Amino acid sequence: MTVLITGVSRGLGKALALELAKRGHSVIGCSRSQDKLKSLQSQLSNSSSSSEDDDSKHLFLNVDVVSSSSVEELARLVMDKKGVPDIIVNNAGTINKNNRLWEVPEEEFNAVIDTNLKGIANMLRHFIPLMIDKEQGIIVNMSSGWGRSAAAQVAPYWSAAHWTSVLFHAACKTTVRCCAAS
Repeated sequence: MTVLITGVSRGLGKALALELAKRGHSVIGCSRSQDKLKSLQSQLSNSSSSSEDDDSKHLFLNVDVVSSSSVEELARLVMDKKGVPDIIVNNAGTINKNNRLWEVPEEEFNAVIDTNLKGIANMLRHFIPLMIDKEQGIIVNMSSGWGRSAAAQVAPYWSAAHWTSVLFHAACKTTVRCCAAS
């Protein structure tokens, strides 16, 4: 099985990549951190017991999900090298520093919304059509339980989590199976 994971360079994304690779799946990972991607690739190569060359089994690319053109290029490269992923895990995300909404700097607010909401929209925009053409695929959107409640100190993060759920349900009225994890 081929699994594409965004935000793969650290945290849950990295843990998912390592575990899925250990179980024999082909991992496609993307992150904004080229150094951390190289480290992860090296970690997978060193821990591999498989006879298949990990440089060909796994694919790690420097991608910023905020940029539609960057995600479009990711989709093109993935199709050229691996074909349509069986599963996409939209994991890339960020959170603002605890502050009241009116005290969150505009740049920080925008970074949260752009990554956590627009990043998922870009992934859906460029990969759902490929999955529909294949008539299969699973998309998992990682989000926060805060999307179903409110948290005053992280209003941008809470807002993105809520709208990610709304966007997700609207976009997945296709042959692609979708689920949300929080």
